[in-house]
Parts: sequence; structure tokens; C-alpha cells
Amino acid sequence: MRVAVIYQVWPHYRLPVALEMDADPAIAYSFYGSGERLEGIEHLDISRLGRFVIARSTSIGRLLWQGGAVRAALTGRYDAIVLLANPNHLSTWIAAPLARLRGIPVLFWGHGWLRQDTGPKRLFRHGFYRLADHLLLYAERGKRLGMAAGWKDEDITVVYNSLSVDQADAIIARIERGELDDHIPQRRFADPDRPLIVCTARLTDKCRFHLLLDAAARLAERGRPINILLLGDGPERQALEDQARRLSIAAIFHGACYDETITGPLLYHADLTVSPGKIGLTALHSLMYGTPAITHGTLDDQMPEVEAIEPGRTGAFFTNGDAGSLADTIADWLAQAPDRATVRAACRATTRDRWNPKAQARILSEALHRVVNARRSVT
Repeated sequence: MRVAVIYQVWPHYRLPVALEMDADPAIAYSFYGSGERLEGIEHLDISRLGRFVIARSTSIGRLLWQGGAVRAALTGRYDAIVLLANPNHLSTWIAAPLARLRGIPVLFWGHGWLRQDTGPKRLFRHGFYRLADHLLLYAERGKRLGMAAGWKDEDITVVYNSLSVDQADAIIARIERGELDDHIPQRRFADPDRPLIVCTARLTDKCRFHLLLDAAARLAERGRPINILLLGDGPERQALEDQARRLSIAAIFHGACYDETITGPLLYHADLTVSPGKIGLTALHSLMYGTPAITHGTLDDQMPEVEAIEPGRTGAFFTNGDAGSLADTIADWLAQAPDRATVRAACRATTRDRWNPKAQARILSEALHRVVNARRSVT
């Protein structure tokens, strides 16, 4: 089976799942993308994939045109086409119906529904998604919302999301052999015995790290100070550094880091990951190193990966936007959580179950075979 998977760009963190897809003996994937970094995010190494097609795009504000998507639909070379489910990609509105007119099944891959739509937005999303034969969504909640919006169960597949669990397992083995002791994060603080809170994310206003610093100040007032280590860079860094100094918070701003032999130990040894805004892939990054995650519990304002957090087992939720609630949730977890080894095992089991590249590639392959075979049986 020949399948084109068309993205604007393939971020570096998509390499593990792309490699698993590329190794599928039953599907010859062609990966379409720009091959270039976008908004500070590195592109994956295209030389690692067997078939990568350079398909650059042109942007006009938020709108995008990617001619390669239309060309892929017109060639007749593929048995199915997978497109990023982004209505701002004008070329998708052309490529999807062209492919279907030629008898080529179209699958949209994306977040899907994050909340229940109403009014014109509901109609717009419904019209866009109906350009596809099948939807590939990140999470079960998205599927439930899609079915409530009128989609059939058999027309939606949950493929989850992933980072490289195998790489994390290899790094954890090195950590536990004592090979990466130079990166034990507690040693970087004046008082290493305090609980350590970490997060790996871009420092943007959407991440709302000011709430974490406010929560840390409240915990210090209660006599329960914490250490904070943020791995990432972004436009809010200076403001956050100023806030930490003003509040006398023990916070280290590490900056951007893409070396897992550094980020892995920092996550592994931490007590908690806290992402006060949307959590996304940060949840998976934390859990695969055995560290529980705290984020807000307003699911309509969350990313699909929040489903990987099981309250009381692999993390907890606080009241959205409330620094006091965040402080309480951190304090409660530190006081009441199961022992660290039990929590670490539960977190890692979650990513081994569904949220990993092998599972993602397998589910995607199964969905493609179902959709293509169903189309062939009709024709």
C-alpha cells in the first residue's frame, strides 16, 4: 500500500513515530513536508526516512498554501492520503476532494474536537472534516465529542500521540547505572533537599508559568518552599526571571535543551512536572521518565495528551487560573502521593500502554488498511 502523509513541517519530536511508520513492511509511506524548521522548532532529519518529499508552503497571515498536497492528490500514485487536519491550510480544501474524486481515500490527522462546538463554528468544523473519509484523533475525548457531533464510531480512530519511549528507557537504564549523575538537578540548588518541580516547555504566556511562581511563593509562606527548574526558552523568560527574583523563589531557567541525556535525568529525578497552562506533549515527556504531572483540569481548555494523567496515580489537576489551588494541589501531592518507585512505575506504564510510537504506528496502519479495503470493496 502506498500512502502520502502530508504535513507543513515534521517537528523533530515526530521522528520516532515516523521511523516506526517507515519500517512498516505493508505500507510504503511518503512523508511530505518543508524540511525546514518552523517558529524555533527543529525539523526532523529527513535523511532518516526512506521517502521524504519536499513540499514547501506559502503563508498569508494564518492561511497556508501547500502545492505539494494538491500534486499528491492528482498523481494517482497513492492508495490513501493523510492530511493534517488544519482548516487554515487552503490547499487541503482542494486536495481532499480531488483525491476522493479519483477514488483515493482521505484521512485527516489532528487534535479533532477539544470542546463541544456551537453555532457557526460547529457548522464550519463539520464541513471541513466531512472532506475526509476518516479521522485520526489524538484522544478518546475528541472521539466522544466527534460522535456527539454526528460522526460514526467506525469513521474515527484514536491514534494517541507519542515521544520516544525507547530512548527514554535507554536513558533511564543509564541513570540507574549511575552514568548520568552529572545531571542530577537537585545539586544545582542551594537547598537540594526541597521538593523539585520541573517543566519542559516554551516560555510563552499560554504556558502561564507565572501561576507556578505565585504558587511557590504561597508554599514558601506556609513553610513548604520548593525548587523550580524550567527547561525551555521563549518570549516570557525575562518576565518570569524578574518575577522569581521579586518573590525570592529558588528558580533556575535552563533554557532550551534538545539533548535527552540532559533533560532525561532532570525529569527523572524531579518530584513533579507542573504545567499551569495547556500541557500537551509535556505530559508524555514527564510520564515516560516516571515523573507525575500536574496541570489544570478544565478539559475544554486542554490539549488531548492530558488524558494520559490519571489523578492520584500519575498526577493531579488544579483549578484553572488559580495559583492558590495550584499551591494546594502541589502540597497535597507531596504529602499524600504513593511512594516514588510506585509512582514512577505507574507513569512509565502509561506511556508503554498507548502513548508511544509503536502503538501509534500500529493503530495508524490498522486504520489505513480498514479504510482502503472498505473503499476497494465498494469499487
